[in-house]
Amino acid sequence: MLAVDENCRRLRIGTRLVVQAIENMQKSGCDEVVLETEVTNLNALRLYQNLGFVREKRLFRYYLNGVDAFRLKLFLAHPPDSYYFYDGAL
Repeated sequence: MLAVDENCRRLRIGTRLVVQAIENMQKSGCDEVVLETEVTNLNALRLYQNLGFVREKRLFRYYLNGVDAFRLKLFLAHPPDSYYFYDGAL
């Protein structure tokens, strides 16, 4: 789970944390990153989409509160033709 205190939002802290995690995964030999986020969490969706994540699937009633989620995927190496490839640039 990734969360940034409300008083510290809009400082790109979340973006920097995710980018650092992606870079560490690349160094470890991972070829993709998969995560889920609530369909109503527009800020998180915007952050991940700006980093190249694509929506892979909608997961109905995924969370205990009954809210749906999107499964997002980022290919780090050898992406399918229709997917974005993270190259480390912001």
